Amino acid sequence: MSEKKLNLQSQARRAVLKIDPTERPRLVLLAIDGPSQYLMGAIGLLGMLVQHAYFVTVTDRAVYVHRGPRTKSAPSELVAVVPLGEAGGLVHEVKRGKVWNALFLKLPGRARPLRLNVSSHSRPELESFLKKLPGAAATTEAGVRTA
Repeated sequence: MSEKKLNLQSQARRAVLKIDPTERPRLVLLAIDGPSQYLMGAIGLLGMLVQHAYFVTVTDRAVYVHRGPRTKSAPSELVAVVPLGEAGGLVHEVKRGKVWNALFLKLPGRARPLRLNVSSHSRPELESFLKKLPGAAATTEAGVRTA
């Protein structure tokens, strides 16, 4: 699992560097969109086909959000770039669970927050992500729920 995770993080870093070669990717958070992973698991293969893999990369200057098809698990589309100074407003809510965590991001141009399911394997990156965003800690304190 760790080799695959490192490969996905490396792909996300390369996707950011394609956009801006002067950036320095510091953290990559891997996630999957959609409702609860337990519900999607019950649907089976169809659930996997309608989901997207998300790659949230924090650099020294911005937060890049890429997505790609879950079947390939590679970043193929840039969803948003948010300057680091404004990135504290990205986090709407965090729900921590034993196996899956839910991170709700308020992306520019979207009316509703985007739900990202973060595996327990990426929990350290989730915690680091929340610490790196200026003002996110204050936002999440009110919105944190533990499942």
